[in-house]
Amino acid sequence: MSNIHLVKSNFIKSLSDIMSISEIKSIWDNWVLNEILGISQIDFIINQINYVKKRDELKIEKLISHLLKNRPIQYFFGYSYFKDLKISVDSHVLIPRVETEELVDIVISKLTSKNLIGIDIGTGSGCIPILLKKNLDTVLYSVDFSQNAIRRAKINANKHNVSINFRLLDILNCDDFDLLPNFDFIVSNPPYVLKSEVLPSSNIHAEPKSAIFVPEDNPLIFYKAICQFAKKKIKDSGIMFFEINPILHKCLISLFREFNYKNIETRKDFFGKKRFIIVS
Repeated sequence: MSNIHLVKSNFIKSLSDIMSISEIKSIWDNWVLNEILGISQIDFIINQINYVKKRDELKIEKLISHLLKNRPIQYFFGYSYFKDLKISVDSHVLIPRVETEELVDIVISKLTSKNLIGIDIGTGSGCIPILLKKNLDTVLYSVDFSQNAIRRAKINANKHNVSINFRLLDILNCDDFDLLPNFDFIVSNPPYVLKSEVLPSSNIHAEPKSAIFVPEDNPLIFYKAICQFAKKKIKDSGIMFFEINPILHKCLISLFREFNYKNIETRKDFFGKKRFIIVS
């Protein structure tokens, strides 16, 4: 066994060339202590645990190697947290973000009626429909073009004991929506990042590019496709909820107006950025 303070010191030193000290300490507190050592920050501070078992030390060393390869920590553990839900993730799905938690909060606050029918477009890990199903009395459909994503989303839905109708569907290349019902609401966190926004060193490049990036010359491609889908499949009283790229906000407002939507509401995220649009 090794002294826990020496293990922490080595952990910080090993990663200091690629991360800030605050980032490293956050990983230590939230992942190493909680997920590997199974102790709280308080236990660590008051020295309830002084030594690290050999098997845990080896796992910490493997984590260091993983992070030095610029890979997201969630892929090392195989899961992430979305609100209070533990969501299984792998390299085929986008890692859930805190901004998307806010999107779900908005949907839940807006939808007060029961027995609604909704669809999540671009489900990835399934975190959005699972959290919605936990909080709303609604029938939910969820689609993605990736078979691997649908498989992962089904695993998560089963784990959290919720019933969701998953479908393999490419919103960009499908005109036949007859097998789907008409919807009361649509929610989507589609790809919206421009490659020019992201540094080459960012570990976002380890996540599935198809779930993140959009063409520089056509950044609204998914929003336009969803609007076209909505014209066919959303009810007259329907409402749409989107997570967006703040730099595309003005362009998106113009797009929704082109589709003759009159009620367009913008919401800011926790950081004060224009991150969500509600359309009806």
